[in-house]
Amino acid sequence: MKLPLILYPEPSLRIASTKIDDFLGVQNLCTDMIDTMEAEKGIGLAAVQIGKNIRAAIINRDADKSLKEHLVIINPKIFSASKEIDEDTEGCLSIPGVEVPVKRHRKIKVRYTDMNGEEHKIKAVNLFARVLQHEIDHLDGILILDRTS
Repeated sequence: MKLPLILYPEPSLRIASTKIDDFLGVQNLCTDMIDTMEAEKGIGLAAVQIGKNIRAAIINRDADKSLKEHLVIINPKIFSASKEIDEDTEGCLSIPGVEVPVKRHRKIKVRYTDMNGEEHKIKAVNLFARVLQHEIDHLDGILILDRTS
C-alpha cells in the first residue's frame, strides 16, 4: 500500500529516529515502504519520510547490480568509510524538484539488521554507497540541504 510522503519543511524530518527492537512489527510497514518507493520512482526511502521516526529504510535494487531485490535495512550503522569523497547531484522524495551537489564517501561498510532480526554487513561503492548514506542521514534527521554549500 502506497503511503503519503512527508515533505520539507515538516519538522519531523529533522528528528533522529529511534532504534527498532520489534522486527516482526515493522514487516508490513517495510512492505508498504517498498510500494511507496516504487510508486514515487525513488532509489531509496527512509521511514521518517512516511511519518515513522524509526530506524528503517529501503534501498532500491537498482542502486547496485549485486542486489537481487530491494534491500530492507533496520538500525543501520556505517562502521567504515573511505577517505575518497565524490560530489554528485542528489534529489530527495521529501524535497520535490530540488537537486543539490552533495559530497559522500565513495566506499562504505554498513552493519544492519533485516526484517527477520538477522544481522548483516555489506560493502557499498559509488551509487549504492551514496544511497545508503542518504537514507542513513534521514534516520539521523539530516537532509541533503544540510550537506550542500
